[in-house]
Amino acid sequence: MTASVLVLLLAAAVRLTASDHLAVALLGALGAPLAALVAWQVVGPHAAPWAGILVALSPIHTLVSRAAGAEAPLVLLLLAALWLMLGLELEASPLRAMAVGFALGTLVASGVTAFAAVALLSLIWLTWRPERRALGALSASTAGTLVGAAALLGLARSPLDYGEIPAWIPETTLERVVRCAGASFTRVIGLEYQLLVSHARYLLPLTALLVALMLRGAKRLPARPRGLLLAGALVPFALGAAMSVVTGRMTPLQANRLLAALPFVALLMASGLGSLSGTRAWAAGTAVAGTLAAFLALALRR
Repeated sequence: MTASVLVLLLAAAVRLTASDHLAVALLGALGAPLAALVAWQVVGPHAAPWAGILVALSPIHTLVSRAAGAEAPLVLLLLAALWLMLGLELEASPLRAMAVGFALGTLVASGVTAFAAVALLSLIWLTWRPERRALGALSASTAGTLVGAAALLGLARSPLDYGEIPAWIPETTLERVVRCAGASFTRVIGLEYQLLVSHARYLLPLTALLVALMLRGAKRLPARPRGLLLAGALVPFALGAAMSVVTGRMTPLQANRLLAALPFVALLMASGLGSLSGTRAWAAGTAVAGTLAAFLALALRR
């Protein structure tokens, strides 16, 4: 509990300093302790503080939390949905299943492609387990009802509608898809490479270390949550690449449109850090947190 409070204070201080958008900044700050709570459920107490710290120090999450956009509230809602979903694994509660459906339906109705995709992925994951299939169906029907009502009221947006794409967004080529996916992934895991170097490939060794930490964390997890977290981390980028091909422009692969992957990435890295013990755990955790904090400082100076 003490760790969660400290993480909340850290996140709030970073996001609220020099920010004029108090409500969205506060919602962004609340994502840190909620990530710690989800990690406690999935991995255990050793990983919980790390998950909160990783979200609290995430440069891209901090920036969107200070920009009064939709992404920070959607990240918070996704974390809440994950917490509720994982609770269904332990307790067959119809009320919780309906709350899951409400949260996931809101993500679908938001019109942000990556969040809609991970919401649908979560509904599929819920119904995959035979003994929880009825609860999954209840969540899905609640989500469907909410999306339908929002559409009738004109409140829902199509996740395929990117609006008018600015002229400066480049046209899609295979090389650009690969490069943009890699660059956006580098930013989502916390490395704002463009503040130091011109291309994400110059930070590839550091990116590879963080990916190795994620894979270590995935290996530690039971099969069912492992599948959810890995899919949640990868699906936004795969869908963004596919949508870039469909639209002919690189808009869907921009990093701020792929923040739906952030909770899954943070949980996997926290699981990797939680699998370490003693001096190795603190050394690795300090190195990761210090790296994110350095990039965060650079981002806030901009």
